[in-house]
Amino acid sequence: MGSGKYSALSGAVAREQAIGNIAANLANISTTGFKKNRISFAAILRGANQTTDARGMNYSRIRTIATDFTQGGMQPTGRSLDVALDGEGFFKVQKGQETYYTRSGRFMLDENGFLKTGDGANVLGAGNDPLQLDTTLGKDVLIAETGDVSINGVAAGIQIGVFNVEDTGQLTKVGDSLYRLKEGGDQPVANARILQGNLETSNINMMEEMTAMIATQRAFEANSKALQSFSKLSEKQDELGSVG
Repeated sequence: MGSGKYSALSGAVAREQAIGNIAANLANISTTGFKKNRISFAAILRGANQTTDARGMNYSRIRTIATDFTQGGMQPTGRSLDVALDGEGFFKVQKGQETYYTRSGRFMLDENGFLKTGDGANVLGAGNDPLQLDTTLGKDVLIAETGDVSINGVAAGIQIGVFNVEDTGQLTKVGDSLYRLKEGGDQPVANARILQGNLETSNINMMEEMTAMIATQRAFEANSKALQSFSKLSEKQDELGSVG
């Protein structure tokens, strides 16, 4: 009975974590460039160990929580400094001494003409240099699909960089649709396509997440009821033991 109780407990804990993950996805459904997390489950004990040590019980756990980097939708904004990536790659930004990657292209200019993210990080060019526009040329900023920037029809001589990382599994979320690369390097995307006047929406499907939430909640409730049943059986065993 003990193994069954622990099996139900591990299932309840894993589903509770999954519910938290789904809730986080839903909370960011309107976040520009947000990428949802996917959970996969695994058995703690497998094969011969499950038959002998676990008496056939399946102790479940969350195996991985991985980011799904599939493309989000395009939301037209008409704003000249809003850009979206159509296809693979990331924008690269620098904040202090830290470098990050993002799919959120909601940019702005500071008082010195540097292209920045909303939280003040510098947007980097293809050569890993902060991008600075000569605002004395005017205010009509045009960003080509290649990332090349011109102002009032005059080439600014800068290009917004788009980079691929060697292994997206090495990217960890740090908030504000930013990712830090734990290991490995990056390389410029040769044929990146940047769409000016657009932002990439999150890749979250509300109906899909709500369906997953309902299914996971039911699984959690089933495991919780099993735990209650095991507790009642244990109480009955204790009573029988006292009578004997």
